[in-house]
Amino acid sequence: MKIVYIRSELLESRLFDGFADSSDRRYLYICDMSSDLSRWSRSAVEYFGLPGEYLQGADKLWAAHIHPEDRQKYLDDIEQVFSGKKDRHELDYRAMNKDGDYVICTCRGKVMHGSEGEPDIFIGSLENHGIADRVDATSGLYNVYEFLQDIRQLKLNGKTAVELLIGINCFSEINDMYGHNFGDRVLKQVGRVLIEVLGTRSKVYRMDGVRFACCLSDTAVGYIYELYRKIQFEMKYNVFVDGIRIPISVSAGAVLLDGDYDEFSVQGSARYALEKSKHEQHGELYVFENDMKDTTRRRLELMSALRKSMLNDYEGFFMCYQPLVSSDNEELIGAEALLRWESRDFGTVMPGEFIPMLENDPSFFELGCWILRRSLNESMIMVDRDPRFTLNVNIAYTQLSHPLFRESVKAILKETGFPPANLCMELTESCRQLEKSYLQSEIGFLKGLGIRIAIDDFGTGFSSLNLLSDLSVETLKFDRGFTKDIMTNTANQAIIKAISNCASELNVNVCLEGMETREMIEFVRQYCIYSFQGYYFSRPVVIGQFLQMYLT
Repeated sequence: MKIVYIRSELLESRLFDGFADSSDRRYLYICDMSSDLSRWSRSAVEYFGLPGEYLQGADKLWAAHIHPEDRQKYLDDIEQVFSGKKDRHELDYRAMNKDGDYVICTCRGKVMHGSEGEPDIFIGSLENHGIADRVDATSGLYNVYEFLQDIRQLKLNGKTAVELLIGINCFSEINDMYGHNFGDRVLKQVGRVLIEVLGTRSKVYRMDGVRFACCLSDTAVGYIYELYRKIQFEMKYNVFVDGIRIPISVSAGAVLLDGDYDEFSVQGSARYALEKSKHEQHGELYVFENDMKDTTRRRLELMSALRKSMLNDYEGFFMCYQPLVSSDNEELIGAEALLRWESRDFGTVMPGEFIPMLENDPSFFELGCWILRRSLNESMIMVDRDPRFTLNVNIAYTQLSHPLFRESVKAILKETGFPPANLCMELTESCRQLEKSYLQSEIGFLKGLGIRIAIDDFGTGFSSLNLLSDLSVETLKFDRGFTKDIMTNTANQAIIKAISNCASELNVNVCLEGMETREMIEFVRQYCIYSFQGYYFSRPVVIGQFLQMYLT
């Protein structure tokens, strides 16, 4: 292809090469507007399967890669740029890569004018949200994507290793006291301390939220205890920002990488161990291997089988529905969608065993999208028959914290045609790990779509009345473990009475789970309860049985 010589120096500039290769997910493009000749980053050419770095009429070529539903808005915007009606281009859309998969992209561009004011050069960048950089912007450490790649490489090399996952306790208090910018600087200093402690023994990774990881190959588990004690000491005494010592309390979980494992099962197991450290060990190190080798092997094998099921079009997964009934007349007002899984190798696996594992796994975001789509599609007939019917779907930390969560919810609602007003998202206990301001923002977004919000598992973990004042929700659900002995446990009776009265004053509905007998139901009628859920009315059943029960 002959290059137009007027601007050949600019198109072939080494500066372009340097900036174009500075990121795996951000691509540079530059266009000579007089000739419509463009140059694109080599990484963009390879990822999207473009004809080459130099493109004539790139707008039309690129439009063919854009999702049909997004294509026209792209063409309209580019036409305005090239016709001189606007100088800036900024748009989000879906683009197809060389494998035929669509990824969400953010495209930004600016028109540069010549000496006589004429449109001269159009230059911009394309950010691919389907690929992540290797480095975390806040801390300067390697990120979770680099971590997963390194674990994969360890497995391929046949090496044993120990992963250490470290979480900061009560970090929201630092943000509340000093502000989020200061909190980000604290995270950077925490990373610095970890690098100093570990030296050359391991990379340090910033994982999601306030979690950090390292992975030490060919290391005995016993050494990890000694290492963690040193980390605890350094975090308590040697984290300084602006001359202020910030004592950091941490928890940690460790996992032995040996035998049959993959990077995702390792990450899920490490999160499980970290939660054990935080909630049961008072921050002391919890080693996943301590669950006994057979149990550890089963968990890793189970996690591997779960991931294979997800990769095989979610084979073995299915949804069940448990009715929600009004406390006034015990009529059906909705249902909770509950995930179930059967495997040829493991048979029917109880949800209490596999769901906590999945919720700690990064792949749960994709599974969560499948759950939402499947449950909305299956229950649409109930909404058609009864416009008051509400479907409750659980949302975990792994979903709510994902950068594409908002887009996925909007896309699934549009795809299924399910009315947002008939959907209630139940925030599981894991969501309370999120920063309060972030959680409030996500709830505000969902409510802006018309979706209702419930707090699930109230009465367990970190439940407190602050949730009612901090979060704008419609429903509070008391966990079955809290209500099972309601007729004899006077402390729980007093708590339910006080909280249900308080919730009623705030126009928040209370739902009691675990209603198993007529005696329990009659007993709790003395409280301000809006709805019931439990085996007395029905166990969770597949959609066919549910429809038979309530539509015939």
